[in-house]
Amino acid sequence: MRTAIELYHASFDRLKLSSRLIGAGLWEQKYGFTWGRIASLTQIVMFLGLHVWTGFKYREDALEMLESQSLICTGLALMIKYFTMIRNRDPVRELTGNIERETYTNYQETSNEYPVVQKYSRVLYIAGHIMIGGYFGSLFIIWINPLFVYFTEGRVMLLFFCEIPYVDWTVNRGYWITVTLQIAFYVTGTCGLILVDYLCAFFTINGSLYVDLLRFHLNELSELLAEPGYQTRSSPEIIEKVDHKWRICLVEHQHIVEYYDKFSDLWSMINLAQVGCSVFGICINMLIIFLTDWYAAYAILFALFIDLSVHFVLGAIIERKVDELLISLVHFPWYLLDDRRQKEYKLLLLRAQQPSGMSIAGLTPVNYETYTQIMKMLYQLFALAMNFLK
Repeated sequence: MRTAIELYHASFDRLKLSSRLIGAGLWEQKYGFTWGRIASLTQIVMFLGLHVWTGFKYREDALEMLESQSLICTGLALMIKYFTMIRNRDPVRELTGNIERETYTNYQETSNEYPVVQKYSRVLYIAGHIMIGGYFGSLFIIWINPLFVYFTEGRVMLLFFCEIPYVDWTVNRGYWITVTLQIAFYVTGTCGLILVDYLCAFFTINGSLYVDLLRFHLNELSELLAEPGYQTRSSPEIIEKVDHKWRICLVEHQHIVEYYDKFSDLWSMINLAQVGCSVFGICINMLIIFLTDWYAAYAILFALFIDLSVHFVLGAIIERKVDELLISLVHFPWYLLDDRRQKEYKLLLLRAQQPSGMSIAGLTPVNYETYTQIMKMLYQLFALAMNFLK
């Protein structure tokens, strides 16, 4: 069985591989432009430019124009995520470095905290398999669609409706040039989604690990406070253990607050881009499904829903862990502490009552309530678009 540090390294290696494949260079030594980054930026510009050109070409036909824009919102969101990650390279490196040093390296197999660390290392590893399989699964479904149409209807079609200027995809050579470029777009985009979304899950799961470690230490401190030797102040050894454990709890709580604040700042604009682009992308593909028989729109719609929902599920997990920490602090036997530490406890409890977690550009938290409101807004936008087309 793999140890916690081995599972962590396996999960972290996936992030580093995705970063290298799209040239983000989040954990590389080189700064500035590299060949991988130039290639990714070129693909982003080409992806958006070709979609705009195709939409302009078929501007006279509303349905074909809709099909040509089925993925433009996804590409726009990926562009914003990509530039946000590059701009915040140093904070990402700092957070990931602190996680390994303060948890997986600090708590080895012989420590009492190791079962907690082992649990979250497995969750992190399994989550990576699920997210990678899900994103590449949608890519496989989109690839199957042209084959299905070819064998059932005898006609060729592209992976998605995006043409290259002066390249006729209806002939054999032009078709394979267009499809090859589209496959490159898909693979690069999927790696970008894995990097950003799995990195978000990476920070969320390890943030939950920080919270459960603090709760574990609070339980240990509660047992020490209940010792007769501490209550009668007759055991200097237990008193010293209480002092040490209390200092650990204070430091860990401060670290959790700073961790979630940095994480929220990193993902603030990413969440805004994700929500805005996903809402319009979902609406476009719902219209395509309702008005045409283009089966690839189902796979794109499914991927957009999953990509949007993942962020809100992770935000809800953070909100729940923060609430669990507050409950643990409320139930903590603070009355057994001395007067000075009771004052420190009040400050600790006051800070724990202030919300921490992801937000959408600081406007609203990322949780299930916001998700419900966005789904209502999406329905209204879809109904408005349908009335306009009718």
